[in-house]
Amino acid sequence: MSVYATISADIVASTSLSKEALMELATGIKDFLRRMAVNYPGFWGRLVKGDSIECVMEHPNDALRISIMLKAFIKSFVPTDGNTDPKFKQFGLRLAIGIGKMRIVDRRLDMMDGEAIYQSGRALMDMRDKTKDSFQIIMKNDVTGGALSVISVLLNQIINKATGRQCETLFYRLQYKVDADVAKEMKITRPGVNQNLNNMGWEAIERSIKYFEQLKFEAK
Repeated sequence: MSVYATISADIVASTSLSKEALMELATGIKDFLRRMAVNYPGFWGRLVKGDSIECVMEHPNDALRISIMLKAFIKSFVPTDGNTDPKFKQFGLRLAIGIGKMRIVDRRLDMMDGEAIYQSGRALMDMRDKTKDSFQIIMKNDVTGGALSVISVLLNQIINKATGRQCETLFYRLQYKVDADVAKEMKITRPGVNQNLNNMGWEAIERSIKYFEQLKFEAK
């Protein structure tokens, strides 16, 4: 069996959002998942129970970029009514990446089953009892010698401290290759984009993603 990557995630303090805000956010998440399916062949994501997300992808090297985009998208969300809980602003999303084999990936039957989704699901459950951790990467046979856990800690430190505006900038920067395109999308100056990214630690995020994208995940 091939190696897959899965994402298990849930919205932090979702019950603090109004019904209208949660529906607004759900619409945005579904649109995000549709765009990822177009931009990343072999990706499939779904919204479960209104505040949980499950994704699977045939190319595990895509998982870190997509996960950071998803977390940045949630953290940058500002509901129309303007009411958000401090925990939602800080964490936005608890998210775990699992890397491993999958026994069933059937979009028609709406079924995901296998090692990878078990790993990400269990890691997400463990995170619900911890206030400081909201991002983990799990692999049974870690091909990196522990680098995945280091990247997880690094991303927790950086993204949890980032502002909503910084996360919005990050979200677009991970989709565009140059700052000028981000500036055009956000209707701000290029120096403004650069400042937002530098203030949140963009170089560390970019290096982590590039490292992850060149890893060789093989079935064992």
